[in-house]
Amino acid sequence: MKGAIEFLDQVQNDLEFIGRAQACTSDEQRRAFLRDEGFRFTPEELDAALHSWAFFGQLKHAQDAKELRKAKRYEVFLKVTELNGQPIDDTVMLDISAWGAKIESMMSLPLPDSPVEISFALPGDDQQTRVRLTGKVVWAVQMPISKRNHAGLKFYHSLDQLNREGKFPLEKVKSAIQKQHEEIAHKEFLSVKEFAGTIGVHWFTVWRWTVDKRIQFKQVKSGCKILIPASELLQFQAHP
Repeated sequence: MKGAIEFLDQVQNDLEFIGRAQACTSDEQRRAFLRDEGFRFTPEELDAALHSWAFFGQLKHAQDAKELRKAKRYEVFLKVTELNGQPIDDTVMLDISAWGAKIESMMSLPLPDSPVEISFALPGDDQQTRVRLTGKVVWAVQMPISKRNHAGLKFYHSLDQLNREGKFPLEKVKSAIQKQHEEIAHKEFLSVKEFAGTIGVHWFTVWRWTVDKRIQFKQVKSGCKILIPASELLQFQAHP
């Protein structure tokens, strides 16, 4: 039985799955397709999955997405503060590579082929360095269950080029990301949000895993903060 995580992975990475999905012409066919593919959703989750179907018509963007995945990606958890010059809440960058990034938000995100500019501050930086990157949206999808919006971005210029031109503080960004990872790595227990940020999913997903007992956790009593042993990270494989 496959759920939201597997659905999102196939939407982003499995071109054959996208091709088969694109052949569906009605919601009835789409529901049957998801059942045949082994997905099991509640009615609410199914509605969210069907809402994501617009992505399957974006096959012309698939090659761009494939090229982006060839570049080494670094898992991050950076708060995005502005989108296209406007302040934005509840939006984070989940990974970044030399040519692109993945962001997640409760807010609506631009459609594929739309130009995009994101702004974020580096964690733990006393100078509060603000970084801006411009590019276009390659793919966009709404994730079932949490109904978070995900989007893959392709930068107009590589981070290495921007760094050479003095427009991107590459070493400072690398240092901030490394420090963030080290702070988490030295902890015996992680909060739900820290755990989610480390493996690149939304905190709601991790919370559901604790409810379903897919991962171990520590909670003194009901209503108290949920803490997850750092050792639980070992069961998750990092994306190449």
